Amino acid sequence: MGLPYEIDEGGGAFYGPKLDFVLTDAIGRDWQCGTLQADFNLPGRFDSTYINESGDKSVPVLLHRAVLGSFERFIGILLENYGGLPFWLAPRQVVIATITDAANDYAESLFELLKSNNVRVQLDNRNEKISYKIREHSLLKVPYILAVGSKEVE
Repeated sequence: MGLPYEIDEGGGAFYGPKLDFVLTDAIGRDWQCGTLQADFNLPGRFDSTYINESGDKSVPVLLHRAVLGSFERFIGILLENYGGLPFWLAPRQVVIATITDAANDYAESLFELLKSNNVRVQLDNRNEKISYKIREHSLLKVPYILAVGSKEVE
């Protein structure tokens, strides 16, 4: 396919060749994640067979695969790369934070609009300063925080 690759001489598994997929995180570190490995050893040890085209028993080649690699490592790379979870994966995608009580009705209509379009949204109309709300939701890594006040209502 013309994609760049590197041969890791001596880095193969003891039972056969493998392909490792290495991702680079936001600060340039490489992490081995996905892997596909051909295993010529275990099928024989498990006495695994199949009937080939000639009608004879043959020992298969076992394919090990870990599409993402370690799930924990993959989630860690996602968190580092996006500074939290990406929008499509975040449990709370948008928070609507009101600046003033006068914006509550408009904020509620925005909330209903986003919710009806399958956006995972929360309405924060607590009687708190907007800077407090923004800081709180920023620390929780909410991808989008919509600050709604009198100007937005207009």
